[in-house]
Amino acid sequence: MFNYSSEIKWIRVTDIDGGLVLINLEKVERIYRTSDGSIFEFANTVIQTIVPFEKIPELLSGGTA
Repeated sequence: MFNYSSEIKWIRVTDIDGGLVLINLEKVERIYRTSDGSIFEFANTVIQTIVPFEKIPELLSGGTA
């Protein structure tokens, strides 16, 4: 039996060094715009990505970056 939810919980983005990173959206506290992309901030972790800040709504709805 499968429990399906359309809510996006994880996204995969490219970090500033070009590596792929999985981000648990339930843990994200803040998202900031930077000149190079966006920063996702967690309790003890900060991940700088090359994802343009303007693409964040698309990611949250299930798109790719």
